Amino acid sequence: MSDFIQKRISDAEALDMLQNMPTAELMARADAIRRARHGNKTYYVHSHNLNPTNLCVVKCKLCSFWRPEGADDAYITSLDDARKSLEKAQNWNLTDLHIVGGMIPELDMKYYEDLFSLSREMLPGVLLQGMTAVEIHWIAGNAGIPVRECLERLKACGFGSISGGGAEIFHPDIRKKIATTKILAQQWLDVHKTAHELGIPTNATMLFGHIEKDEHLIDHLSHLRQQQDETGGFQAVIPLPFQANGKALGVQYTPSGDRQVRVAAISRIYCDNFPHVRMLVNYMDRKLLGVLTHSGVDDIGGTSLDERIAKAGGAPQSQKFFSAEEMGEFLINHGHTPVLTNSAYEQINGQPDVDAIPAVPAVSSRWKTILDRVEAGERINAFDAQIIYDEAPFQELGRVADICRRRAVPGDLATYVFDKNLNTTNVCVVDCKFCAFYTKQEKDNAYVKSPEEIVEQVKAAAEEGATQILIQGGLHPDLKLDYYEKCLSGIRDNVDIWIHSLSPTEIEFVAKMEHISIKECLQRLKDAGLQSLPGGGAEILNDEVRKRISPKKTRSKAWLHLMEDAHSIGLKTTATMVYGFGETYEQRIEHFMKVRDLQDRTGGFTAFIPWSFSPDMTDLDCPRRQNGIDYLRLVAMARIILDNVPHLQAGWVTEGPDVSQLALQFGADDYGGVLMTEEVVSATGVDYKVDEDLVVHLIREAGWVPAQRTTQYDLIKVHGEEVEA
Repeated sequence: MSDFIQKRISDAEALDMLQNMPTAELMARADAIRRARHGNKTYYVHSHNLNPTNLCVVKCKLCSFWRPEGADDAYITSLDDARKSLEKAQNWNLTDLHIVGGMIPELDMKYYEDLFSLSREMLPGVLLQGMTAVEIHWIAGNAGIPVRECLERLKACGFGSISGGGAEIFHPDIRKKIATTKILAQQWLDVHKTAHELGIPTNATMLFGHIEKDEHLIDHLSHLRQQQDETGGFQAVIPLPFQANGKALGVQYTPSGDRQVRVAAISRIYCDNFPHVRMLVNYMDRKLLGVLTHSGVDDIGGTSLDERIAKAGGAPQSQKFFSAEEMGEFLINHGHTPVLTNSAYEQINGQPDVDAIPAVPAVSSRWKTILDRVEAGERINAFDAQIIYDEAPFQELGRVADICRRRAVPGDLATYVFDKNLNTTNVCVVDCKFCAFYTKQEKDNAYVKSPEEIVEQVKAAAEEGATQILIQGGLHPDLKLDYYEKCLSGIRDNVDIWIHSLSPTEIEFVAKMEHISIKECLQRLKDAGLQSLPGGGAEILNDEVRKRISPKKTRSKAWLHLMEDAHSIGLKTTATMVYGFGETYEQRIEHFMKVRDLQDRTGGFTAFIPWSFSPDMTDLDCPRRQNGIDYLRLVAMARIILDNVPHLQAGWVTEGPDVSQLALQFGADDYGGVLMTEEVVSATGVDYKVDEDLVVHLIREAGWVPAQRTTQYDLIKVHGEEVEA
């Protein structure tokens, strides 16, 4: 890897990497370069945005921020209004003020000189960043002065850095389609060259994920790298994912997680003369952002208080950061040393000397030998698993897990199932500390659905296209075996749908109430119509953990015995893991090994499904919220250890669409269910949504062929061809 870090790659090599290198390997290469430059340091700013107007004469097709003159929400910020905004920000301990907006004749050169002078007066010591090259070029032309004079005058008023926006894509074939009236690529580059000559540092953006092709991305980066060789004035390259909301370009989806990771990684690898690669937090889900910091990104942007442009484009707002402290905690949670700086990467008063922060220490490489054995097809034991879980970089785990996945599930298909979740009741006597769904029988929000209601809801689901129904609920003391038999037989007799229902915990509870054996209970449920079991209730198959998180719930041995009984009477099941309760890696490996051992005996597990614990609105203290890196590492470990379980399902319900898509590159072969209803996880406040079109898009963009499957993994439809059911 060290030889690779020193070697400059060509345009052709960069294009080949972007198009063909496995995602985990591309991430690893970019991360190695990032760590060679910055060690464990990751940078961020505490910034406030001031957008002078959303009126604009340029009217780019790709922009959702600009408004036509006379629009109800159009505005122009007067200097008095700007003063009021700056007064509010005076006690926020900002590092940056970011000034950028539309271009109109009313906001002329004098306006911006006055605005920057006012900002310098009111926010001394804060870096005044902003004014894209497009704005600077337009304002200079409007004033009838050269760009150099415009920059000199702005610099004299406190202007400290150009943000880098307006670059979009340099290639003329794309630029003329998305920004017909915007300055040409060479004009954009010339503005930055002039700024560099004047000692003004700048950043450079690249807007991707609209109508460009891979070749256009490399061409764009090539122009940036060439100019950086000449001037050295760029601080960071900033890949910006296009926000597909309300645009005239006909683009339906924002770039997926896999695409964002790949573009960020190639930006780091190719732009070897740029000090930093920045991805902006206000453009993405936090779990994806964390993965990007291990894919070549060393800067996550800033708080961007009162940010409006990305918001207008549909960038997610639910996971924004609102303080520098929150951003620092986020980086620590991802294994980084947070460095608060400004966009010129100057040391902030009171912050530690960034050069004094050590890089990540080297660790033993014994994990490499173990992964070589896995790659060769060898089964590993718990001791080996502990070593690679503890020590191997997660990208290396992903690379090897992808090999294992292709060995277990040959071909290019990645599957999904059209299903519906129905809950019989939210009443439960188990009182699991980690559950936000259950309630007490006497509470006003308690409910029980009748068998007739269940059947009608299943009918509706089948009419919508569901091929699988998953019925689960709380452990209600009044719901006996005959209730479940009526539900199952009613569905069996009236709806053509696969009944994949009732967790081991529910079945054990019912069997105890009826004073019958587990196997007899299972057989009666099967006779009533049950066709397979979900693997719920496993959580972590370690009794020390189970006693802490759900003291009334069944122990691990009982869960395993029930699954073995189910397999013995011909009921296939899945196996699950909910992780993130504070359990150790060793306890997670114990869980994997118990599932693998049972699968060796019965062969009855069709798939393994891990997802992270969502602690909000539960009674369980969570020592550390699990992030996207934790998830991808665990998915890879599951594929490596569970060599006898054919399928591994990604968990978009808890991890989000983007990180779950990345799981398809880390060992998962199935995207799970296109849920039409989900109440248990959503009760914790996690509320991701997908539909079939999005799932198909995500699978395709990750390089796989999407296919709809049955519960038993028979194909219903391969997108692009028809398959007999």
